[in-house]
Amino acid sequence: MASYRLPAEDRPYFTPGFPLWLPLEHASRISSLRGPATAEFSRGDRRNPIVSDTGELAWNLSSQGEGAVTIDSPRSQGLIGFGSAETRRPENMTAKLSNAFSAILLTSLDGKPIAESERILLTTGARVANTGMEWNGGHTELAKWGGPPTLIEPVTGEIDLHGLEGATAVLVQPLNGDGLPLGRRLAAMRDGGVWKLTVGEPATPWYAITVRR
Repeated sequence: MASYRLPAEDRPYFTPGFPLWLPLEHASRISSLRGPATAEFSRGDRRNPIVSDTGELAWNLSSQGEGAVTIDSPRSQGLIGFGSAETRRPENMTAKLSNAFSAILLTSLDGKPIAESERILLTTGARVANTGMEWNGGHTELAKWGGPPTLIEPVTGEIDLHGLEGATAVLVQPLNGDGLPLGRRLAAMRDGGVWKLTVGEPATPWYAITVRR
């Protein structure tokens, strides 16, 4: 319980001087709950970006607090954060969006790396709220929870897919809340080795992508 009396800047690890960014870069664990007190750490210099040991996760920070997270693995890739933040690019995706903040995830559905996949799910998200939902004056908790239907801020703009090996066509099918086709299937535009997808119309948070080879 003595750890709770430590300064707030030592939370959530409650170890004096423990660099809070370190678990984002390396695996960490508690070695003992009965051992002697941990010696004080030298905080060291925080890196920017902070990149995990595997290279698959990166946190880009900014002095204004508008950062971004990059996910870059063979079968799942993503961009999460503020559009104004500089960020590392996943191997197979870039985005030019009108939203101030968004989360974009690209996931292989057939077990193959995205570069070789024929079925990919694109998920896009921004702000979400119930109808009639209201915050209190300090914007710290909800004054009214509201109710259905749930309202979304559509993610709008262009998402580019790179390095789709041998692709001859890329088809994009917007999906409704049940995961069924919503409107007509669209063909991505090809620009050299880049396939350009327009998102946001119709308003939906996910798209089924079919890659033909």
